[in-house]
Amino acid sequence: NGLDQLTMESRCYGFARHYAPFLFNTVVGFIGPEYLYDSRQFIRAGLEDHFMGKLHGLPMGCDCCYTNHMLADQNDNENLAVLLASAGCNYFMGVPHADDVMLNYQSTGYHDVAAVRETLGLAPIAPFARWLERWGFWQDGRLGPNAGDASVLL
Repeated sequence: NGLDQLTMESRCYGFARHYAPFLFNTVVGFIGPEYLYDSRQFIRAGLEDHFMGKLHGLPMGCDCCYTNHMLADQNDNENLAVLLASAGCNYFMGVPHADDVMLNYQSTGYHDVAAVRETLGLAPIAPFARWLERWGFWQDGRLGPNAGDASVLL
C-alpha cells in the first residue's frame, strides 16, 4: 500500500489532535525487535516520533524503552532520553529503577529524568514544580530532601 511506519504513526498523531485537553506520548521500543531491530532503529524511531509530534503541535512525551530481547541496552535508552530532552520533548515516563517488571521491559527511571533535567539545565513546568516543592521532592532547582520517598504522600 506504499505506507511506512512513520507515515502511519504521523496519521495517529493527526487524529489525536482532535481530542482536547490531551496528553500524548510515544512508547518507542516496547514491542521489541519484531518492530525495531536494534538501538539504531530504536533511537531513530524515537526522534522521528518526537519530530512528528512537533509538526502536529502535540505536547508529546516519550517512554524511552526497550525489551530485554532487543539489541539495545540502557546506554542507548539514556542516549535517546538526552537527545529527546535536547530537542524539547515534553516529558518522560519514570518507573522505579527504570525496570518495568510487570511488562518485562526497561524504561527511564525517576533518577534518569532528574539527571537529564539537571544536565541540560531544565526544570518542570511551574505548577508541577510548585507541587514538587510543597512535598519536598524539588528544592532550589534540584531534587529535594524527600525525593524518592513516596511515604510523604501517605
